[in-house]
Amino acid sequence: MQMRFDGLLGFPGGLVNPQEETLEAGLSRELLEEVGVALPMSVEDHVDARYAPSKSSSKPLSGLITHFYVRKMDEEQIREMERASASTATDHGLEVLGMVRVPLYTMRGGKGLPSFLSHSFIGNARSQLVDFLLRLNLVAPWDLRNALADSLKTHADKAHDLRAALALTQANRKRFESTPARAPATSSQTSS
Repeated sequence: MQMRFDGLLGFPGGLVNPQEETLEAGLSRELLEEVGVALPMSVEDHVDARYAPSKSSSKPLSGLITHFYVRKMDEEQIREMERASASTATDHGLEVLGMVRVPLYTMRGGKGLPSFLSHSFIGNARSQLVDFLLRLNLVAPWDLRNALADSLKTHADKAHDLRAALALTQANRKRFESTPARAPATSSQTSS
């Protein structure tokens, strides 16, 4: 997966105009731009299509359909893609901030897959990830269920931490508003 420019986790991809290219050609183009590897995709790699979720449950769906493709790769191919994404991908540092491996294990304290699943994902990416982990038997269903349950606990802890940080900023807001603005500190250097 990849860390996107907006701070969300997602899969490589982008918009495709079906009058100009096939879904597979568009995905191959996006892979070259985002991960720096020309990986031809085929219709056989397609596993899912669904409407993109709306940003608000009160608004109708946008009509955007996300298509999900899966391609098995060996360890060396994954390493090549990781190297290329940082060195030759034209969108690295722009649309894509880096590649991220999905941990397929759980450690004590909810680390590993449960912690990973608690991050923020774009659109359908979390459900697509869960679906493909099950389809490819990469994680046992009961282990994935436990990881998702632990992820829910992590979300509750994060929400508590965010509320505490918000309360801190609200409590200190009046102090900051009443203090005159000061110029940022600067350092001077002399050269000889």
